[in-house]
Amino acid sequence: MKSFIATFLLATSLILVSQTAQSQNRGFGLGVAVGGPDGLSYKSFVSETTAFAGLVSFSISDNRSTFYTHLDYLIHKYYEDLEWDVGYLHYYYGGGVGFFWRDHAPDDVVSIRLPAGLGFNFTDVPFDIYIELAPTVDVTPEFNLYFNGNMGFRYFFN
Repeated sequence: MKSFIATFLLATSLILVSQTAQSQNRGFGLGVAVGGPDGLSYKSFVSETTAFAGLVSFSISDNRSTFYTHLDYLIHKYYEDLEWDVGYLHYYYGGGVGFFWRDHAPDDVVSIRLPAGLGFNFTDVPFDIYIELAPTVDVTPEFNLYFNGNMGFRYFFN
């Protein structure tokens, strides 16, 4: 079951990225997120206002190894009243799923996420920064409610 869920999330991410990378002028973005959890952040726009975004994180050591990933569907709303030369501000919200594997734990964790955040896209460079908070509910192996939060940046490949 572990390998099926991990493979499913990874395959879904790759398919979505390959099919939607040119749907918005920003295309596909890759960057870093810090907070909870830290990792490699990616985003791919499906339309002008919707995108798939996710994070991949892992740790490998002699005593403990972990792997975490999540994939979210996000809806963006832009602040059109703010006219800045350097870029534009937007907020977003959505839903998604997460998967956490630990070699020292008997069960994998599957979760449902409801992320919301604030982002800033620069006009002249394909770069964005963001801050996000996501209420998260673990649905396996046992019910657990908590909040994930991180901030990060992404470079967009056009």
